[in-house]
Amino acid sequence: MEMHQIKYFLAVTRTLNFTRAADQCNVTQPSLTRAIQKLEDEFGGALFNRERALTHLTELGRMVLPHLEQTYEAAEAATSLASSIGRAEVTTLVIGIANGLGSPVLDQILASLAKTLPALTIDLRRGTSEQIIELALKGGIDLMIIARPDQAHDRLEIWPLFEQRYEMAMCEGHRLANRGPLAMSEVTAEPWIDCDDEAAALWRSATAEMGLAVNFRHRVESRVHALRLVAIELGHAIVPAGTTAPGLETVSFKDCRLCLPVVLCAVAGRRRGRAADAFLRAARTRNWQDTGAGADHAGLVMADNASSTAAGSAL
Repeated sequence: MEMHQIKYFLAVTRTLNFTRAADQCNVTQPSLTRAIQKLEDEFGGALFNRERALTHLTELGRMVLPHLEQTYEAAEAATSLASSIGRAEVTTLVIGIANGLGSPVLDQILASLAKTLPALTIDLRRGTSEQIIELALKGGIDLMIIARPDQAHDRLEIWPLFEQRYEMAMCEGHRLANRGPLAMSEVTAEPWIDCDDEAAALWRSATAEMGLAVNFRHRVESRVHALRLVAIELGHAIVPAGTTAPGLETVSFKDCRLCLPVVLCAVAGRRRGRAADAFLRAARTRNWQDTGAGADHAGLVMADNASSTAAGSAL
């Protein structure tokens, strides 16, 4: 499979017309048709139903469309990055990450960008999702990784990433440790640690819906500090599923499934820099879900501390 074949295929899916697609790609219609036919031979079936003036995707065409879109976007991102390297551009990428959200995929993309763009400066900001959005609308952030807003926002472009699942972190010596899933009513009256993040807000909301009151006795500004307090038996905290740290055990709830949809956002209509565009393309071609729900502690420390690779500032 060659990249020009994918380009021609995507052009036909947009126009549903072989002639117009050929014009858009600056090739003759016979050349475009041959390329599509070769692609169909490789997939072992027709990708389009050609019915006179009505051209539409077959079932096979609909199945392969998202995969070919991702392949083409990834190739375009690589070309963009290579062009940047040739010009040795100094470019800054400012990403806002909501407190308590993180993923190894984020780390992987940032590491890849830093290697391919030697003059890249990465600036990670942290705060609540609302704070991140407010700063982005003022022009202070290029891209946002936040919990999906409850209401539609006409000034944001939104791309789903993964579902962040949460569990309860308790000291491994606690009387309820090793008991498996717990009922919410068993633990709400015990001391809790408020990280002032998406997880704490979700826990407040979930317990309120059950008519329960949470005893938030302590407050910290980062999840790292919360985990330290949990480890010395000062309280419990809500953490992303899969979080690990010495002296801790994570437990799920049998009467509540705590989860948040995580999205990548940008301000609609705003021109993005080369680095932001490259990050967006890379992010949309990755599968975040496999690692997002069980993001490990190391990945979350990066998001909570909001440390930057080259130059950073925090909210």
